[in-house]
Amino acid sequence: MPIQQLTDAGDPGVDDRPLWDVIFGIFGLPALFISHRLGLFRFVADRNPTFEQLCDGLKLQRRSAQILVSAATSLNFLEFVDDRYRLTPLSKSYLLENSPNYFGHYWDLLIDNREVFSFDALKAAIVSGAPRAYGVEDIYATHREDAERTRTFTRAMHSVSVSAAHGWVHKLDLTAHRRMLDIGGGSGAHALAAVSTAPQLLATVFDLATVCPVTEEFIARYGLADRVDARAGDMWTDPFPRADLHFYSHVYHGWAPEKCRFLSHKSFGALEPGGRIVVHEILYDDAGKTGPFPAAATSMIMLGWGEGAQYSGPEICGFLEEAGFRDLQVIPAFGYHSIVTALKP
Repeated sequence: MPIQQLTDAGDPGVDDRPLWDVIFGIFGLPALFISHRLGLFRFVADRNPTFEQLCDGLKLQRRSAQILVSAATSLNFLEFVDDRYRLTPLSKSYLLENSPNYFGHYWDLLIDNREVFSFDALKAAIVSGAPRAYGVEDIYATHREDAERTRTFTRAMHSVSVSAAHGWVHKLDLTAHRRMLDIGGGSGAHALAAVSTAPQLLATVFDLATVCPVTEEFIARYGLADRVDARAGDMWTDPFPRADLHFYSHVYHGWAPEKCRFLSHKSFGALEPGGRIVVHEILYDDAGKTGPFPAAATSMIMLGWGEGAQYSGPEICGFLEEAGFRDLQVIPAFGYHSIVTALKP
């Protein structure tokens, strides 16, 4: 090996922080997951503790407690004011179970299936192309048969949907529509948000028979049983109930392109002229899928959970246009999410 000289010629000329940021993210994730499972955020909400009170209350040694709360404060989940810890608005909105935007059920799903995002599992998924969540290749078959796993999964999806649902409904004029069909809608978070925004709108959540009892619990929780109902069915084999607005959230990314084309054609065939389709996803910026990172990271998640990956706005527009839809739009919605929407002429 030739001897390398430490001269100006060896100056990289590029900041190395992106390399470190990827590595630090590996440890930020478990720091927050462990904080969640230890009850740190609930404890801080109840006590606004000093550091000593936090150590005593959570039964942690000073060194490990300091490392944990430093991670939480540096990531804006806690703040340290007048020698006491308190929750930031971010944590109050998303990490307390009594919040309508509680995100913790999704964290629990990932923690309980943590083998899916291990190095070995992700490498195996990349090499084989087969997901392995629950130790099986088809998680949706599991959801058809295992009511308890379906309940856990549906609650987790509600955690990541409820705040995003209140984002897109304010970006789209829904006044022309009378019946929304939330296809693969799980908890019904999006249907519930839509009818709450558009007083003339009714909605049906269309999902597997094992999902519908959980959907009905959420409908009852929000007091909207007179405007939202759950209908059991399989989007691949059963006809869609009548509606003039078809909505898909986090559905297309679960499937390969040919299945997205199938759903696009099926919706086009079921809608009357003037009917609208809305696809709600975290989108790549362009057809080349060069970014942003959240879309790429969500695609990595899908390696363990399904056969699909995130799409770009142009790709989904292509699926819809091929099916016959027109007046296509890609609209940024809430956080990392966008909607792709089009009309049946």
